[in-house]
Amino acid sequence: MRLAPWSRLQRLYYGWWVVLGTMGLQTLQAALLGQVFGVYVVVWTREFGWPTAAVAGGFAIVQLLGGLLGPLQGVILDRFGPRRVIAVGVVVFASGMAMLAGITSLAGYYAVLIVVALGVSLAGFLSLTTAVVPWFHRRRATAMAWMALGYSFGGLLVPLVAGAVATHGWRPTLLASGALLLLLGLPCAALLRRDPQRYGLQVDGGYGGLPDAARGGVELGERDPERDFTLRQALRTRAFWMLGIGHASALLVVSSVVVHLVPHLNAGVGMPLTAAASVVAALTVVTAIGQVGGGLLGDRFPKRRLAMVAMFAHAAALLVLAWLPPALGIPTFVVLHGLAWGVRGPLMGAMRADYFGASHFGAIMGASTMLFMTGQLLGPIIAGLMADAFGDYRWGFTLLACLAATGSLAFRLATPPRPHV
Repeated sequence: MRLAPWSRLQRLYYGWWVVLGTMGLQTLQAALLGQVFGVYVVVWTREFGWPTAAVAGGFAIVQLLGGLLGPLQGVILDRFGPRRVIAVGVVVFASGMAMLAGITSLAGYYAVLIVVALGVSLAGFLSLTTAVVPWFHRRRATAMAWMALGYSFGGLLVPLVAGAVATHGWRPTLLASGALLLLLGLPCAALLRRDPQRYGLQVDGGYGGLPDAARGGVELGERDPERDFTLRQALRTRAFWMLGIGHASALLVVSSVVVHLVPHLNAGVGMPLTAAASVVAALTVVTAIGQVGGGLLGDRFPKRRLAMVAMFAHAAALLVLAWLPPALGIPTFVVLHGLAWGVRGPLMGAMRADYFGASHFGAIMGASTMLFMTGQLLGPIIAGLMADAFGDYRWGFTLLACLAATGSLAFRLATPPRPHV
């Protein structure tokens, strides 16, 4: 099996084309749903009178279904490859967005989000990470960072989507979002390939071995050639569970910010909706800087220690957002949370691949979603319930900050597993 002739003529290692495709898909998902969801929270609570926690529960449905599908999806990815799975996901995702434009009841909202969740899961983080990991070894953290940049690029488009909602209404905006997913998402999925060996290429574009001097951000033993765990073997290690718990504690913060930052700035601080969306855009700029830096740092320094520092920054960011005056708290939050998110995000998949190898990465990463998606599920619900109970987000953000700080302990305990027998 060979790559298309035009790609063979390119001097650029094809793995970077895979990264480009995943970056494009991340951009679409972030701009059209993930990063902009807070805008729809404001619109739907005003138009329908639904409680904040009820609307946030819809976002939780998306995360819950992704977590439940994870183990099965990982096996499917290992068997059929990410390109087919992601292409199906794009079609389902686009269909769900079009259906979401027609909701009139809370029950209908939840039902449609099940379709959206299926598409997001099939074309989302697990599948995209599985597509990138086999193509890189020495530069794995950098590749993951560039893939994650798509989420930041999508955040930059949030003001445009918010402006479309304000000008044309949320229903036409959702219909247009579904059309864009098909128009742009399917070509991005077509760039993906399963692994370099199938096309006569080497990992990292001709890179063969890993001399000791090149170990950089790899702790002793992380990239030992004997490390190629099956799912069953990975489940027996402490590292699998600690990485999952640490990742879950990080997503408690990230998912809460995605859902509730705009409502907090709009209702709690008094910002207009478009101005609040601009804060999201600024946050994504800082996140992008962190992602580039995180990739470079992750290939040179122990990823586990970088993740520990990022967890404290996540916690500090929520506290300053909750308690400092807006003029100081908002920009401080943007810097702390953006850098923490950017640096830590690409390390999550890279650490698992370093620890357990790439051969069964889809299955191992899929099983991990059962752990870390609990954070993505519970974070928005906790923040929404406490906002409804106390009238603002201060105490909800404070509780989540404390939980995030404890996540550093999980990463501290997530030492590289011993080679399996």
